[in-house]
Amino acid sequence: MSDLDQLLKISHFFGKNPDFILAGGGNTSVKSGDILYIKPSGTTLAAIKKEEFIAIDRKKIRKILEKKYDPAPFKREEQVKQDLLDARLYFKPNSCGPRASVETGLHEIIDYKFVVHTHPNLVNGLTCGKNGEKIADKLFGNDYLWIDYTDPGYTLTKVLEKKLRNYKKRQQGKVPKIILLQNHGLFVSGDTVEDILINTKNIVTKVNNYIKRNSNRVQSVFVRGENKKLSKKEISSILHVVSPTLRGLLSTDIRKIIIFDDSKEVRKVIYSANGREIVTKGTFSPDHMVYCKEKSMWINPYAKNDISDVLAKKVQAGLSQYRRTNKVDPKIVFIHGTGMLAIGDSFKEAEIALAIYRNFIKVAENTAVFGGPRFMTKSKADFIEKWEVESYRRKVISESSNGRIRNRVAIVTGAGQGIGEGIARGLAKEGAYVIVADINLKTAENVAESLNEQYGSGSAFAIKVDVTNTGEIKKMIDKTIRLYGGIDILVSNAGILISGITESLTDEQLDMMTRVNYQAFFKVVRESVSIMKRQSTFNRDYKSDIILISSKSGLQGSPANALYAGSKFGGIGLIQSFAYEFIKHGIKVNAICPGNYFEGPLWSNHRKGLFVQYFKAGKVPGAKNIENVKKYYKSKCPMGKGVSLNDINKAVIYAIEQQYETGQAIPVTGGQVMLK
Repeated sequence: MSDLDQLLKISHFFGKNPDFILAGGGNTSVKSGDILYIKPSGTTLAAIKKEEFIAIDRKKIRKILEKKYDPAPFKREEQVKQDLLDARLYFKPNSCGPRASVETGLHEIIDYKFVVHTHPNLVNGLTCGKNGEKIADKLFGNDYLWIDYTDPGYTLTKVLEKKLRNYKKRQQGKVPKIILLQNHGLFVSGDTVEDILINTKNIVTKVNNYIKRNSNRVQSVFVRGENKKLSKKEISSILHVVSPTLRGLLSTDIRKIIIFDDSKEVRKVIYSANGREIVTKGTFSPDHMVYCKEKSMWINPYAKNDISDVLAKKVQAGLSQYRRTNKVDPKIVFIHGTGMLAIGDSFKEAEIALAIYRNFIKVAENTAVFGGPRFMTKSKADFIEKWEVESYRRKVISESSNGRIRNRVAIVTGAGQGIGEGIARGLAKEGAYVIVADINLKTAENVAESLNEQYGSGSAFAIKVDVTNTGEIKKMIDKTIRLYGGIDILVSNAGILISGITESLTDEQLDMMTRVNYQAFFKVVRESVSIMKRQSTFNRDYKSDIILISSKSGLQGSPANALYAGSKFGGIGLIQSFAYEFIKHGIKVNAICPGNYFEGPLWSNHRKGLFVQYFKAGKVPGAKNIENVKKYYKSKCPMGKGVSLNDINKAVIYAIEQQYETGQAIPVTGGQVMLK
């Protein structure tokens, strides 16, 4: 097995284990002759490919270590960055492309073939503990090297270089295979992959055994507090105010995605007596700082009748105070007794922040037996916040999609097939996050899975919903808030069509058509609009859209179609009334009225499709077969064809992007229905 194959193997081994590596953290390298192969900055070890490792000229790295740079930290790091870019093999000088890790020099000066840098939460309990070095001396004796916290990059490399020289003098030329970095992580080195695996296992075992032996002797970092637990309904009520209010306040250049978490780790914080003190005090490591900022925001929602405007104002005031104190926007927000919110410029970024902060909580817990938590100093945290290299790493791992409606959160009902599926795909293509809602969960899951494969994990989620059932609609809204933090676009597409001459239709058919095509639209709007209003409470520029997928039958009646046309006309009445009511909250309400979508299951299903229904109902005089019906309906359109999904999606995007129309029924009929 080649050096690179071995490096890939060990990178995946650690990268796929969340107890060692999260997001783009950690690093691996191998020295192969005159070349150092190392992971690019921001690339994940779990998914890295062999060809993605950067080849560095080792002689040039040594020259960097000997070179004198500007004493100003950020100027120096910029100079080193440029020299590292030029040290890459197979790249032109001063060219762009992936960057070598800022720790490249550090990997070079460690005199072993393989070097693996990880952030195991067990070991970081030790490195982030107040008595960490003292206990590490007992556990590892002379077989390791401890480095007090030092700014990463060139500074850390030079400090380690000096420490290694002194270590070698003390240990008759021996080179340590274990290096512990205070408030940072673990370096394990060796000439074989097996050597690294064995040493890492021994380290983790020793630390874990120490924790087990001593955990009963010390008090938990998170002191048990109140035992009162909120009901699911109470949590939802709080969440439906806090998340969309924060989303409106934080969304300026780009709309934020906010993920809710009430996992086991989070509950330890929100129900503890000192949870607020710990999560608002500081941060443990550069990774925590990069993805979660130095401090978390804390909201206490408790007060009588506090679930409404009073709570929203409390959120606004809390955010203003956080901004004044910390000079940045929060990435992590705790709601006392409720849960944690992770905030990002994309779902991926929010998801990473969530995972990293769960790790923060685990590390905090593990510090208990090592003297309690030792946080990074303010100056060290500020360096990470301002360092361009760390901003680059965050950007690489968290990059979000582009599109005309980037980061809008959309619910599309009836999205498991046909026009609804097409709209879901069209919205995702333009950068929206999509809730694929359908009464048939399996078809919805298939659509969501396809969208996630195409646009990235978290781009879509499937939810089963019967749009006639208020309880199921409420669950859909609640899950959407937990996943994304708000709602920007509601596309009410679910519907049915029953045709036939009037005297042949039953009361049951009348009730069904009214429930699905008319009442359901009212219900999904009623349950969604409060979230949309919250987003614009303190941000009048925040716009949302409600879109009804009606039909040309909502603009013009036709024979043997009274039930369907009546229900669609009713929907147009609703959108006009909603438009008047909601525009003061920045919510536009419009309908799209497609013509005949012949390719979809509504028309083409061989048993229940409209071609079959209309043939049986005698809607086409003289038609002798279904082909005659198809030909007749195509001939009624001046453009000679049915509407396409692309035509419908263009109308949907138009309704969202335009800023000066509401209450409109927009025809997409190829001229079959012309407005007067």
